[in-house]
Amino acid sequence: MTPKKIIVSGYATLDYVVQLDAPFHGTGTATGELGVSEAWPRAGGAALYASRRIAAVGHRAFPLTWIGDDGDGGHYLRACQRSQICCDAIDQIRGGKTPRCILIYRPDGDYGCLLDTGFQGSESLSSAQAKIVAAADHLSIAAGPPAATTALLETYPPDADLSWIAKLDSLSFPEPLRAALARRARLVFCNASEREFIEAARDCDRPDGQIIIETLGSAGVLVDCSDGRRVIPTTALTTYDTTGAGDTLAGETIARNLAGGVSIEAAVEFGMAAAGNLLASRIPVSE
Repeated sequence: MTPKKIIVSGYATLDYVVQLDAPFHGTGTATGELGVSEAWPRAGGAALYASRRIAAVGHRAFPLTWIGDDGDGGHYLRACQRSQICCDAIDQIRGGKTPRCILIYRPDGDYGCLLDTGFQGSESLSSAQAKIVAAADHLSIAAGPPAATTALLETYPPDADLSWIAKLDSLSFPEPLRAALARRARLVFCNASEREFIEAARDCDRPDGQIIIETLGSAGVLVDCSDGRRVIPTTALTTYDTTGAGDTLAGETIARNLAGGVSIEAAVEFGMAAAGNLLASRIPVSE
């Protein structure tokens, strides 16, 4: 395999995971577990989760993101270094505040997210980041600061290979950006609700070569491409902290697809296995 230079853009976050004992609405007191899977905090964000799998396959993985020169930023950098991820596209801003995220899981497995972006939309594509983008073999765009993401997409050559790790987040993906990504991405990763979010933003017909990889929960993963539609079944795991599973699937699938030698379905199966291993690692030993 010839290693590729793969960039994944998106927020860098320090995640705090909460599992509620019961649904919580309005005022009052709720009980639950803080620090699920020892995540208090844990370095996260799609750029990190996807880059881990890209590096593990043997490519050069570059998360393109923004952190502060604070303790949280150091935590994030160390997490990247432990996974042999290249840090050259991480813009560490002097006096900046690294983003933090509280992920609150309800008993039914659904969740809400409280995000402190740290920079309040002031992120911009640095000259060093733009230089790395110009030499990339592949760019994957995940949820991040919309102005910087838009600038990144405009900088990236229109005929270059692109993937989109979608998220139901109109702040990170305003409609013009969604429409541009829907036009240009060769690979699109989403779940069922995100699929509707994507299709509603289209301003032209779906590109012939576009492959949509849609997670269906316990029903498996749909691979939807010009050759047809196929659902790959999965083995369900009982876990609440599913943070990063979809990003892990995306990173592994991208890495295997760019390595060549396997079908897109086989690449997705590798991605599903990687996501399953991540989730299994978070199940308490007593269970």
